[in-house]
Amino acid sequence: MAKNPRTQNPTNTSPGNSESNRVVDFNKMRESKLEEKRKTAERIFFKHLLGIYCVSGDQNQMRPIELLDVSEDGLSFQVPFDPKLDWGKETKELPLRLYFSQDTYIPLIIQIQNSRQMIQDGVRYLRYGCRVDSTIQAHEAYLQFVRFLKTFSEHAHKDVGGVSVFYL
Repeated sequence: MAKNPRTQNPTNTSPGNSESNRVVDFNKMRESKLEEKRKTAERIFFKHLLGIYCVSGDQNQMRPIELLDVSEDGLSFQVPFDPKLDWGKETKELPLRLYFSQDTYIPLIIQIQNSRQMIQDGVRYLRYGCRVDSTIQAHEAYLQFVRFLKTFSEHAHKDVGGVSVFYL
């Protein structure tokens, strides 16, 4: 009595087997890889090239914040946990400054939509999700910045030192 070959070989690749019917969506994979690359490029840009501060207290203090993500509609950021400061409970709008040099910045107004506590690398943070006020004059500059970041992340390459650079 001959046995059914499908029951003998669990990795059967015959047309009826669900394993062989699995279709890989390369567009989704590409989008996922681009999103991962975009987030990595943004984080490098935020940490090394851009100073981000929030005006707090009596409008005379600047508090550094860590920008995590930007989109045309909003942004997210985090600050080390401080029990004296929780913008999510009392504050609905915050002035934000995106510094591109020591003395030039784009002013924004953000509206806090949500907040949550989290621990990252053993440090306690408050993370905020915000909407960017689209009625302020600098909103167009912010939109161009977000578009630049998206394009930059798609086309940027990491320098691995394969070519020598000479300075004149």
